[in-house]
Amino acid sequence: MNIDDENEIKKEFQLERIIFFSDAVFAIIITIMVLDVKLPDVVKSSTEAEAKSAFFQVLPKLTAFIVTFFVVGRFWMRHLRIFSYLKDYNAPLIFINLLFLLSVSLYPFALSFIFNGGRIMQYAWVVYTYISIINFTTFTETLLTGYLIRNKELLCVRDPEIENVLRWKIVRINYFAVPAIFALLYCTVEFELDTRIFFGLLIAYSVLMRVLTFVYYRHHKRDRITLASLFKRIKIGEQQEKSKRIISK
Repeated sequence: MNIDDENEIKKEFQLERIIFFSDAVFAIIITIMVLDVKLPDVVKSSTEAEAKSAFFQVLPKLTAFIVTFFVVGRFWMRHLRIFSYLKDYNAPLIFINLLFLLSVSLYPFALSFIFNGGRIMQYAWVVYTYISIINFTTFTETLLTGYLIRNKELLCVRDPEIENVLRWKIVRINYFAVPAIFALLYCTVEFELDTRIFFGLLIAYSVLMRVLTFVYYRHHKRDRITLASLFKRIKIGEQQEKSKRIISK
């Protein structure tokens, strides 16, 4: 075995370590979140009515966990799609990926407000904290995507569809939108602005992103999840064509 082959094996091994580490962080975070979703010990010696009451008390925690589970799961799916094009790595990529994982690891902290309950849930800054963590994750994900797009010749497999699959025309808007959201949030808290203004603009931004996605990528259906796709049978020809594209890389 020559030196080039040894270096290639080493590079593949190190790349797998990066991916496995990222997946492990996601798995651990989701596991940690669910640990606090449990009925109180008093249920063991209570009547059916008391047990039912305890269940409804824990229901907000369960709902919050399910919502956050799919939020984290959505980021994991996009991370999986981003790293599916990776063929090499460097120090800046590892740092940005760690920054992204740091933002994801904050979700158990966000859920702790809901799990602890009490009067703290009456304060608007609790919701602001949750939204801030989502925006922080969105921004670090944008940094990760942008770095790969800018260095795709060096770090990614050759695929002319990479920018379309990663929806870069839309995603790069987050470079400006996320800091603007943080600035608006700061002004809302600091100057005690009407919270309806903040949430109204946040909803308007989400709708705008949906509209732009439809305009630019309505014909690009790769990996798109719809209700129909969950019951659709994949045609053999489509799967073979997809395999040919992967092999040609």
